[in-house]
Amino acid sequence: MAIEPTLTAAMDCSELERSVDAYLDGEFDARERGEADAHLADCDRCRALAEAQGRIRAAVRAKLREAMTPDSDAGHAPPALRARIEDALARSRRPLWRRLFAPVPLGALTACAAGALLVFATHGPDDGLVDDAVRSHHRGLPLEVMAASVGEGSIPAWFAGKLDFNPAPPHFHGDGVHVLGARLSHLRELPAAYIRYALPRGQAGLFIVDDPGGRFGGRGREVRVGPQVVHVVAARGYNVAFWRDNEIVYSLVSDLDEKALFELVRTAQAGR
Repeated sequence: MAIEPTLTAAMDCSELERSVDAYLDGEFDARERGEADAHLADCDRCRALAEAQGRIRAAVRAKLREAMTPDSDAGHAPPALRARIEDALARSRRPLWRRLFAPVPLGALTACAAGALLVFATHGPDDGLVDDAVRSHHRGLPLEVMAASVGEGSIPAWFAGKLDFNPAPPHFHGDGVHVLGARLSHLRELPAAYIRYALPRGQAGLFIVDDPGGRFGGRGREVRVGPQVVHVVAARGYNVAFWRDNEIVYSLVSDLDEKALFELVRTAQAGR
């Protein structure tokens, strides 16, 4: 594989540019934000980019608020829809415009603020799970608990009280496959459990999120593995398999080829 997930430690310009939206939206954990802040302190170009994006963000939010005023000619949403959007705008954790218009270029947002409500009504499920999972796994941030210290069987219990759900990682079987450790993470703004595995060649990262709203829809090639429908996507030199078990979504990022990845997922399903 051309990309080795354990090599990236410090944030560079290209990564900051790709993730500036997540940085401004407060989606980084404390360690990631510290690395981004350190980079911005030393890089005039990236700092100017972040400041410009922040100004655009503020302008778009202002346009959206203007469009949703009762006497505005720009917004004609039903009252219930308008109320939901206004409530979302009030939340500080993540600006509404990014939830609504992630597929739309920033430069087009200001010009089409009047059409914002229509986009909201027609936009499909958020498919950012794969992109966020690959980016986070590739960074190879330090683990917070090591299986060698607490035992593989204690990893799920380590998450108790740290998340609003109880992650139940599947048991992958195979020679040379074992748990290295775990940490807390995020996919989009959703808290996630992250468990890193050693493979015969390389490593894999499993993200587990609670998605009761069904935000993360199908993407990529669909294959049935045991009782589960598994989707596989190639992204940035990795293969990603993800599947849903009721409200819980699993996303497995690895540098295995597609056949070997499906076989690894199959071993977990067979052991259920």
